[in-house]
Amino acid sequence: MVGRQSSWWHAFLAVCFAVSIAVVPPGAAQRCGQVQILKKGLIFGGFSATPGMWPWHVALMHRESPTRTSYKCGGTIINRDTVLTAFHCVTENQRPIAAGRLVARAGVFDLDVGGNTVQDNRVFEVISPPGASSRTFNDDIAILKMQNEFVYDDYVQPVCIRSVLQDIEELVGTYGTVVGWGWTEQSSTSSTLRQASIPVVSAEDCLSSDRNLFSQVLTTKVYCAGSRNGTSSCNGDSGGGMFFKMGGYWFLRGLTSFSGLDVTQNGVCDSNNYVGYTDVAKYITWLRQNEVGFEDPLSGSSAPARKPAVNLGDPGNTTLIRLSVNPKMKKFLQERKGNVLLRVSLNGKKVENLFQ
Repeated sequence: MVGRQSSWWHAFLAVCFAVSIAVVPPGAAQRCGQVQILKKGLIFGGFSATPGMWPWHVALMHRESPTRTSYKCGGTIINRDTVLTAFHCVTENQRPIAAGRLVARAGVFDLDVGGNTVQDNRVFEVISPPGASSRTFNDDIAILKMQNEFVYDDYVQPVCIRSVLQDIEELVGTYGTVVGWGWTEQSSTSSTLRQASIPVVSAEDCLSSDRNLFSQVLTTKVYCAGSRNGTSSCNGDSGGGMFFKMGGYWFLRGLTSFSGLDVTQNGVCDSNNYVGYTDVAKYITWLRQNEVGFEDPLSGSSAPARKPAVNLGDPGNTTLIRLSVNPKMKKFLQERKGNVLLRVSLNGKKVENLFQ
């Protein structure tokens, strides 16, 4: 065992000396929570958005087979290589979906059309809290690390996240906006992105509305929202964000998690009931522990996505690649969570031949 580890270590060092490497920090992020496209004047009972209105909202696609990819959930861009979604969105029949089978589709408005604004980015790694459960909706949140960085433009932007804890009770009665391609009042999913404004409600009102449901799943890490008038997040909106505009910036506060079912509609959500949202504010420490960068322009601070660059030599003629590492190398690079961005001197060799 010792000899094998030693051989691997020398092989790793040989690669390091064969190429010049340096961990590269991501490019400076554009200002978060800013819509670049002017408005033209799940969502059940909502109305259609317009392209570019929600540039941080992505469609999470599931590659079920080499020839079949289907829409799974919504998600939100936090920085150039990170998306937040609900944990139950990265499972199938309560089993985890392999990261490589998930694709974050950004810049999309119509799921049936696509277009030249669309950026498909395969998921590199899924990170979830230890207590996450798709059965109980406990800790219903997941970090998706991308294989490549998103290119920010008018249709792809990051959202903001508050870096200081604001008690959800302060937002009771305040309207936030939910967006998604979920179930509509026409009894079908929407191919075009829709939006709706709904208010945050108190935990007491939520419990009294449906004690059988909410007494089982309502925790201090979840809040309720809705109007109980047919306007609601619904099937297919899961994982998408609930956004609030503060100081001219859009902030992510909740992730669509669960709702009651309408027994007369064969498992479709009850649009006249409240919806449970994972409270992102309760996971700020967890995000930082996993080196997830985000920006809060109201506090004048941002959380760094990565540690400072480490220069290990003259980069020379370079290119950026993202590596999937084997378990032994991942242990060595543990602080990078196995998601390593390297600057590699080509030395006349093809990059893809250097790391097989």
